[in-house]
Amino acid sequence: MTRAWLCFLMAAGLGAQTLPDGPGKQIILRECTACHQPDHFTKYRHTNEEWQAIVIRMGQRVRSATKEELETVQKYLAANYPKLEDATRLNINKAAAKDIEERLGLTSDEARAIVDYRQRHGEFREWGELLAIYGVDGRKVEAIKDKMSF
Repeated sequence: MTRAWLCFLMAAGLGAQTLPDGPGKQIILRECTACHQPDHFTKYRHTNEEWQAIVIRMGQRVRSATKEELETVQKYLAANYPKLEDATRLNINKAAAKDIEERLGLTSDEARAIVDYRQRHGEFREWGELLAIYGVDGRKVEAIKDKMSF
């Protein structure tokens, strides 16, 4: 038995313990653990749409998985690893300008600039992207980064 095959078998065994049972688990173990450790999936939380985009992108690299299997994987990941909103944080991608102003202590002009930028360029992935917005004080953004979610 080769070292690579032994590593694969060990990873698959770890995956059997790490991943919850359900449709999609065996497909992930068969297709995804060639490149990813099984516990890799347990570290991330995404929306259904985000999981769908990830599975589509990664599915292009896996030629042996069918479209139906990829849909099963996407549903499995979305069900077992959903993105959870933290009520103590404000989701910058969903918040209205008034909420940004009131909850984060930014000026009304700064809050409007954030919403306008989001509408023109799409959703933010992290707080650092807000630093590119003209009219928004970067020092304020850095000070409130722990109050934001994306």
